[in-house]
This record gives sequence, C-alpha cells and structure tokens, in this order.
Amino acid sequence: MARPRSSGYDGQREQILAAAAALFARQGYTASTMNQVAAACGVSKATLYHYVRDKHALLAQIARGHVERLQSLVAEVAALGLAPEAHLRVLIERFTAAYASAQHEHRVLTEDVKFLDVAERDAVVEGQRQVVAAFA
Repeated sequence: MARPRSSGYDGQREQILAAAAALFARQGYTASTMNQVAAACGVSKATLYHYVRDKHALLAQIARGHVERLQSLVAEVAALGLAPEAHLRVLIERFTAAYASAQHEHRVLTEDVKFLDVAERDAVVEGQRQVVAAFA
C-alpha cells in the first residue's frame, strides 16, 4: 500500500513549481540544472525528486498548470453569463490580475514550451488556443 501524502505536499509542490519557474524565466530552461532548482527551492535534490520525476516533468507541470489556471479563469467568467462587453472587460481584469503574479510562469510558457515532447506541447498549445478563443 502506498504511503499517503503529507498534508503540506501540495503547498510544497506549488512552491517548487514557482521557484523553478522563476529560475527558468531568469536563466532559461536548458541552462538550469536540477541542482540549481533544488537550491532555488531551498530543498535537497532528493526532496525535489520526491515531487518531480525530472527537469522535463517540472517544465511540463509549470506550463500545464499555468494554462489550466487560465482556462479556469475563462470558465469562471463564462459562468457569470455577462453581456459581451462586460464579459470582455471582466476577462481582461481577471487576466491582468493573474498575470501580475504569474510573470515567470508566462515567460516559461512562451519561451520554453518548445522543449516539451510533441504530445505535451500540443496539449499546452491547445489550452492556449482555448484561452485565446475566449477573447475572440
């Protein structure tokens, strides 16, 4: 039987993803090592590998997570049932607020998604298309 996750697992995972995104945004995905990611996160390399399989999985989780948060914003605004002009205004306001705290993730998404496997990249790009379509 697998050991249950600790109560702080998801929070620690999110902190790792945020620190890795900041590192990737600052020096690039290819120039970053897992040792540097662990140091940026303030965890040991062994702890880092408890949360992610490898650097590629880390990149995939950052990109996918960012797009999923944007898709959730789109769905939340759509659920409000606003008139088109108000809908667009609320979308812009929510996206502006989201991007204010996700600059690193956005930079990783725009610059490093090319390093993902084709299937992963296609899934992220399709998510981006859905988000862009919400503004059309």
